[in-house]
Amino acid sequence: MKVIVIIATLVLATGAFADPEPGRTDGSEGSEYGKGGYWKNAQYGRFYVEGFMGSATVDFEVSRTDILAGLNAGYIIEDWLGFQLGYGHISDQDVNLYSGGIRSAYNREPFNYYFSLDAELYSPSAGEDRFGIVPGVGAEVILHKHLRVGLRFQRDFIFADETIKINKFTAKVQVDF
Repeated sequence: MKVIVIIATLVLATGAFADPEPGRTDGSEGSEYGKGGYWKNAQYGRFYVEGFMGSATVDFEVSRTDILAGLNAGYIIEDWLGFQLGYGHISDQDVNLYSGGIRSAYNREPFNYYFSLDAELYSPSAGEDRFGIVPGVGAEVILHKHLRVGLRFQRDFIFADETIKINKFTAKVQVDF
C-alpha cells in the first residue's frame, strides 16, 4: 500500500510542475484566457536596435569601396511589418546617410528573412545633400528571443544630376526590447 501511495504522490507532483499543453484560447483577440494559442517568440510589439558594419561601394565619377558603420532603431508593429530609422557613415569618403523606412519579415525560426525599403538622405561633408530610395534584403539567425545576427544587402539609388549608386553589404547584430 505504501508503494502505491508513493507512486501516486510522485505522479501528481510531476504533473503539477509540468508545462501546460498547448490548446485553444478562449476569449477575444489578444486576451490571455485559456491555454496556449500564441507563438512563443512573436516579433510584433517590440522595439529593436541594430548595429551594422560592412562595406559600401560608391559609384560616383569613380568606384570606391570603403567601410560603412551605423545604427538602426525600429519598432515591429506586426509579425511581418516594422518601421525603422537609421544612421550610417562611410568612413574614407566622409559621407553620412540618414534613413527611414519599413521592413517586411518572414520568420522561419531559427531564421528570419526580410525585405526593406528606405528613404535616405545622402549627406557628404563636401557637397550637396541628396535624396535616394534604398531597397534591401537580409537574412538573420535568431540566437535568443532578444538577440539576432545577420547579413544585409542594400542598393541605394540617389537622385541627382550625376548618377550616384551605392551598394552596401553589412553584417548586423540586433537586440530586441
